Amino acid sequence: MIGLARFGAHRLRELALYPAMARRKSGRTVLFLPCLGREMSGLLRGYDVADALNTRGWCAVVLPKQLEPVQRQRVLRRLNPDISVLMTSRNQTNSHELLQGRRYVYDIDDADFHDPVMAERMERDIVASTGVIAGSRYVARWCEQFQPNTRVVWTGAKPHPGTFPDHQERGPLVVWAQSQPERYTGEFDMVVAIMERVAARRSGVRLRLYGDGEARDGGRSARLRQAGVTVEWLPFLDYGAYVASLGQAAVGLSPICTETPFSRGKSFGKILAYLDARVPVVTSDAVDHALLFEPGSGVVSNDPDIWVESIERLLDSPQERDDMAARAHEIYRRRLSVDAATDRVEAFLLDCIARPVPETVPEMRPETQNGARISPDAMSA
Repeated sequence: MIGLARFGAHRLRELALYPAMARRKSGRTVLFLPCLGREMSGLLRGYDVADALNTRGWCAVVLPKQLEPVQRQRVLRRLNPDISVLMTSRNQTNSHELLQGRRYVYDIDDADFHDPVMAERMERDIVASTGVIAGSRYVARWCEQFQPNTRVVWTGAKPHPGTFPDHQERGPLVVWAQSQPERYTGEFDMVVAIMERVAARRSGVRLRLYGDGEARDGGRSARLRQAGVTVEWLPFLDYGAYVASLGQAAVGLSPICTETPFSRGKSFGKILAYLDARVPVVTSDAVDHALLFEPGSGVVSNDPDIWVESIERLLDSPQERDDMAARAHEIYRRRLSVDAATDRVEAFLLDCIARPVPETVPEMRPETQNGARISPDAMSA
């Protein structure tokens, strides 16, 4: 019975795509193949960008992650897209084999290549692509050795439709909005050390974390409570509810420890939500962060003393928080909105459409054979 229900649900998801395909005009067609649904990168780099392209005259279709291989082939035949967007190699039903003989670009916003199991499949998918859209400079440098036609496009988001309280109405709540923070031990230890120092200088500080990891956090929550920090965990939320929850926050933390290989590929995923909810940001001077923040719009530093002093000062000054958040939100709308990301994606797709359709999967370039490719560990963070 469960198998029959799943079969029917998959067919309904496929059928729901065809009305949009039937309404297409003479504009360009693009098929997005995410590994996720309407969440995280699947939402921000897939569904939201497709929606924006549709308003610009494209026929942009997003392939639900649940569709089976035969359904994927059927949609490809019927849409016959000018180009497709293969969004990472995490879903094994999305690959260069599926898109053989078709133009596609590869979209990646995480350093998945640090996983040896993923790396070889990623290399094949990238080599066979017409181009790569990378979420950060670090990710782009790795991709360029397999596909020189690589473009950096920071992840964008739609501004939240609701309003957020002024900072005069917000309490001393600090948030670290990393999903599953217990997996980022270096960053978690950094947050604990910083918040212990903040709590030693002022009372009543609260720290919010997201997920269900307290039982696996190595006693870090208990250590923070012992230092006088009130620790609260919120469950996983859909993106809209997650952004809304940040409307209570006074300061948002975004630590990056480049000693952790996967962290080197981070872009602005969590910072997007902070800026949207008018939460002042204190972040590490790592990855692409210094390229975004302008003076007075955020705190970018690797100095723990500056982190502690900035958090304490911001908690004590609602007006400074309001001013910093307003400057950062203007940057967000100008540089990190879905429209800004779509401008770059659209230009890149048009460039790739003008290139020849590959007839076969290219051979791996010589420097990528026999283990001679550039190791991620050899790349500058």
